[in-house]
Amino acid sequence: MSLKNAAQLVFLQSARQFSRTSTKASGEVAEGYKQLKHIQAKFQKPDGKPVFLKGGAFDKVLYITTMSLCVVGLAGIGKLLYELSYPAKQED
Repeated sequence: MSLKNAAQLVFLQSARQFSRTSTKASGEVAEGYKQLKHIQAKFQKPDGKPVFLKGGAFDKVLYITTMSLCVVGLAGIGKLLYELSYPAKQED
């Protein structure tokens, strides 16, 4: 291990020690962490819903919109393929 790598490792360790918060030392859990655990529990609950619909009504609206746009896109592709397969006859 080179001296430069050793110095960098010592710096990273000391920076890590300074970045610790007082809540970590006191044994308390941060409020944001509690909220995150609550949200994770909601998404992990075995209620039969797919994960992309567990967010509520807004997720359902996004899902329906996405599926509608997919159907419109597929219809457009089908129309394009039909028009390219059977071109209009040109009159001279």
